Amino acid sequence: MRTRLAGATAIIGLVMGEIGGASMHFPPFLPQQLLQSLVAVAAVFLLALGTITSLVIWARLHGDLDRFAFVAAVTSVGGLAVMVNVLFPVLGWWGGPVFAGPLLPLALLTGVRAMFQLSLVLLLYRWLASRRQWLALLIYSLILLALIPGTIRGDQHFLHSGVLTFGNGYTIWYDVLLGEVFFLLPVILYESCRCWLSNAHHAGRHPRHSFDLMV
Repeated sequence: MRTRLAGATAIIGLVMGEIGGASMHFPPFLPQQLLQSLVAVAAVFLLALGTITSLVIWARLHGDLDRFAFVAAVTSVGGLAVMVNVLFPVLGWWGGPVFAGPLLPLALLTGVRAMFQLSLVLLLYRWLASRRQWLALLIYSLILLALIPGTIRGDQHFLHSGVLTFGNGYTIWYDVLLGEVFFLLPVILYESCRCWLSNAHHAGRHPRHSFDLMV
């Protein structure tokens, strides 16, 4: 019961992050307006913290090594997304109405959104890998290939609309590379964490204790 509650809470948080992060890119840029209020800023922090906590609890209560590795991979890349979405605007690489608000809470929304999207593709990878590893790698490779034209078209749309701007030498092709890295990292981290946790488990260490060291 507690595992299902934690999982449901995490799903709600991830979906809210996806909705909030997506709405940052379209007029009337509601998140940017709402985050002028400290109450909204606090709500975003609570959303991010609650979502990550729920994911960790979901993995810990179940005690499955795959879940530990899944959560570690998704939250790690989500944290990286937060750092990128704070650093790149500060460096002048990204700009526009998308970032017309408090950078950290906006970055947190984007981080939770990234966790939502990466969770979906990593769940697909896990499901396929449990049946045919070669098929999982093939499908994931196709996703990475499809991401290239998707990123190009998306960036062109937002750049032409003025919603997003690039500066200081940053180009669409850098964004393509960044997108590939962000979608490749979860699988690398997932497989690495799963291997490490499996070795720790066989060495006699409980997976919860191993996960505590990682988070």
